[in-house]
Amino acid sequence: MVWTGVVLVLGLGIAQANTLSISATTGFLADMVRNVGGSRVSVVQVVPDGSDPHSFEPRPSVVRAIAGSRVLFANGLFLEPFLEKLEAQLPAGARVVKLAEGMPNLIEVAENGPHQEAEHAHDHGAYDPHLWLDPTYGLRYVEKIRDALIALDPAGRAIYTQNAARYIQRIRQVDAEVQRCLAAIPQARRKLVSQHESLSYFNRYYRLESLGSIADFVGQERGPASLARLAQVMKREGVRVIFVEPQFSQSQARSLAEATGARIVRIYSDAFDRAVDSYLELIQANGQAICTAFK
Repeated sequence: MVWTGVVLVLGLGIAQANTLSISATTGFLADMVRNVGGSRVSVVQVVPDGSDPHSFEPRPSVVRAIAGSRVLFANGLFLEPFLEKLEAQLPAGARVVKLAEGMPNLIEVAENGPHQEAEHAHDHGAYDPHLWLDPTYGLRYVEKIRDALIALDPAGRAIYTQNAARYIQRIRQVDAEVQRCLAAIPQARRKLVSQHESLSYFNRYYRLESLGSIADFVGQERGPASLARLAQVMKREGVRVIFVEPQFSQSQARSLAEATGARIVRIYSDAFDRAVDSYLELIQANGQAICTAFK
C-alpha cells in the first residue's frame, strides 16, 4: 500500500514542458515549493504521504524520478538518513538546499525534556530537525525556497516573490488564529506526552511542556518497564494528553492512555495523511488539536 503511494506521488511530479524540475524530500517541503513556484515548477515528492522520512529507503523508481531535477529541497539535520544516497544520484550541477541548516536557536537533542531516560537516547544528530512545527521557521523555509528558485530561474523573480509574499501572509494568519485560541488556556494545563521526539520547537513556540515521549526520533519505542515509568510521571505531573502521529503504531499510546486516563490526540510532524496534506492544514490541525486537548 505504501509503495503504491510512492508511484502515484512520483508520477504526478514528472516534469512538464517549460517548467523547472524540482525535487523535495517530504510532503510539507513539496507543498511549500509548489506554493512559491506555482506553474513555473514541477515537483517530485520523494517520501510519500503517510511514510516516515526517518526510516524511508529510496527505491530505483525514486532515483529515476529525480534524475532531471535542477534542485533538491531537503530539511537536513539528519531528518532524512537517505539524503546522502539520494544526492549521489542527482544530475551534475544540481543543487541541494537543506532548509533547516544555518537556522538560529536550534534545539539540541539533549534538551528534549528533563524526563527523558538514558535508554531512550539515539544517534539522530546534534539537533532536533523538526523546525517547521514552529511557523516562524516555516516562514524562513519559504524565504529560502524563494531565494533558491530565483537563483535558479531569475526570469521568474517577480512570480516567486509575489507567491512567497502571499504564502507568508497566509501562514501568519493561520498561526494568529492558533495563538488566539491558545491564549485562553492556562500555562499549568499545557502538559503533554508525545509519540516520538519531534515537538521541541512546537512546544517552545506554543509554550507547552513535554514530560516525555513514547519513542525516540526514529520511532524506537520504550520497553515495558520504561513505559510504566512514563505512566508514573504522567500521573504525578497531571498529564492528560498523549499526542500521536499518523505514521506510527498507536498500540503503546493506547496502553499508556489506559494506564493513566489521558486522552489520545492526533498531531502532525513528519508526515501527511488524507485529512492533512498541506503545510497550512498542518498548522491548523495542530493548533486545533492543542486548543481542544488542553481545554
